[in-house]
Amino acid sequence: MFTFDPSSIDKSLPVPIGTQLHGLLSYVLSFSDTPYGTRLPSVRQLAAELGVAPMTVNQVYQQLRDEGLVEMRPGLGAFTMRDPRKALDDNQPINALSRDIDAIIAKAEMLGVPPMSLVAMINARAHMRRPDTGLKLVFVCIFEGPGRDYVDDIRSVLSPLDTIDLVTLESLQADGPEYRLCIQADLVITFGHREAEVRSAVKGATILGLRFLPSQRTRQTLAGLDPRSRVAAVTHFQEYIAIMRPSVREFAPHVSDIRVTWSSAPDLADILSTCDAVVFASGADHVATLVRPSVQCFEFRHAPDPGALEAILVPKLAQLRQAKASPGSERETA
Repeated sequence: MFTFDPSSIDKSLPVPIGTQLHGLLSYVLSFSDTPYGTRLPSVRQLAAELGVAPMTVNQVYQQLRDEGLVEMRPGLGAFTMRDPRKALDDNQPINALSRDIDAIIAKAEMLGVPPMSLVAMINARAHMRRPDTGLKLVFVCIFEGPGRDYVDDIRSVLSPLDTIDLVTLESLQADGPEYRLCIQADLVITFGHREAEVRSAVKGATILGLRFLPSQRTRQTLAGLDPRSRVAAVTHFQEYIAIMRPSVREFAPHVSDIRVTWSSAPDLADILSTCDAVVFASGADHVATLVRPSVQCFEFRHAPDPGALEAILVPKLAQLRQAKASPGSERETA
């Protein structure tokens, strides 16, 4: 059964309960390890836990369904759609190598070859066989600053012949230059929870949604907070206000005094003035200019999941490269 903390929904905030609930569920469904087919609480059960009308929960579930995050099974309820632990479909080419990989590992063990030596040997051979087919990629982000860092992370698994452009979701206007970049690209990459939105904006393009995780630096900074700190957690989008407190507590469980708000809230300055530490979500950068010099202030930054880059993106690129290099092959669409 899917679980989350109903106390993350704050009825004292001037943000609709439905908006908070959608932001919380979409974030958890996109970034957690919840496996495919996990049943969400029923509409009536969740409405009772939150003390809201069933219609509010039902509307949120319908919105999550339209975004490709849940599926509604008649008579059974809502179930998760994405499966972070199932990296590839059974029909993907990478799965055809499973037995060969097992055989190579077994032979290396028999010959006394350490696993790291085997990995180094494979990496060396791979560099000797650099692909001669470059791909055109586009990463669709929300904010350019973090987006540039995400692109740098993605470049680590690309070929030197590949190119990757950065565009914002807001810039994807029909027939605009950013739109044309996506249409002409071999692959458009974005966040898992934005995949349906990008797919709708750029119909016909090959879209791949990747999982993102809180960055290592963010985790370490949160873990290092003084337990006595009064922390302000500031989001840019009101929709994601309900996820701020559990996100901070995940890596700073020793901190109990956490106040959440958003970057344009009328009482933002008052909240910041009473806190010893401030953590703000990407997009709320101006908050740093409002904080006293003595107050610790940092961004809650995400980064592409390294496992998703290796297990999902790399095989997808190999598949696209093979299709592009084959004479007469048609451009694959997702």
